[in-house]
Amino acid sequence: MQIGFAGSPELAATTLEALLQSGRKPDIVLTQPPRRSGRRRAIQRTPVHELAETNGLEVATPVRLKGCEHLVDTLDLLIVAAYGLILPRSILEAPRLGCINVHPSLLPRWRGASPVEHAILHGDTITGVSIMRVEPALDSGPVYATSTYEMKGNETTASLTSCLARIGARLLLEVMRGFDDGSLPCPTPQDTSMATYAPQLKPEQARIDWSKPATILERHVRAFLGRSPAFTTKGGIRLRILCSRVVEGCYTPGSIYRQRKSVIVGCGLGGLELNTVQLNRGKGTPLPIASALNGYGEVFTGAFA
Repeated sequence: MQIGFAGSPELAATTLEALLQSGRKPDIVLTQPPRRSGRRRAIQRTPVHELAETNGLEVATPVRLKGCEHLVDTLDLLIVAAYGLILPRSILEAPRLGCINVHPSLLPRWRGASPVEHAILHGDTITGVSIMRVEPALDSGPVYATSTYEMKGNETTASLTSCLARIGARLLLEVMRGFDDGSLPCPTPQDTSMATYAPQLKPEQARIDWSKPATILERHVRAFLGRSPAFTTKGGIRLRILCSRVVEGCYTPGSIYRQRKSVIVGCGLGGLELNTVQLNRGKGTPLPIASALNGYGEVFTGAFA
């Protein structure tokens, strides 16, 4: 079977690595173009691009896919995992068997760009991975297979993404074996009435609203870790919160309570104990709260905005 692969971030690289280890070598890999990134604005290639070139695969980095049907029209199947570009109908119909997507949620829950973050933000107890046939409407295609993951309540976006990437890679190989021997059942249509959406989160949405309950804000911290960390401000200080813990008690929202070498910030219900933070001061490195108090004690007085 002639296959292609379309993906960009680390999650997708995990999927591509699994394909390669199973002996399935894509005829072509599509990925996002190299872009400037980081403080030095150095040009960086995607993790999928790096892995593909290391393994001698043909790589294409189109800015848009319209007019690029020639890249996939000789394929039997195009496998998609966190590619980042919308696939037009002409691309979806070009491979003989169409396109399938490795999606990190239990569809129809959390269709869209940020399913992992939204699963954490909304306190889901179960999530997982779906392998679906790609159709023009967003993440609406019928599902070939799913694999569930029981949430432990301490996942961050980074850790959960890594976990679901491994689960998705294993599930994809099972589906591919079904394509090979003809044992793959027809995909199951999604129940559209049960669909929920996970739109892309913007950096400003990482700001903490101290009027919300501590349980919600603790999930907020975990959900934004791995993208744009949760933050609060005080004057010209911007404090990122990287790790926190819910504490019971009555506190004033936003007010800072110091207890020996710990800091609790009041929330709408309960308090949030800060464990690891990062300030836009000094070297800007993550600090245990005890170290932050030693170096920047004046920040942890009064209240956060």
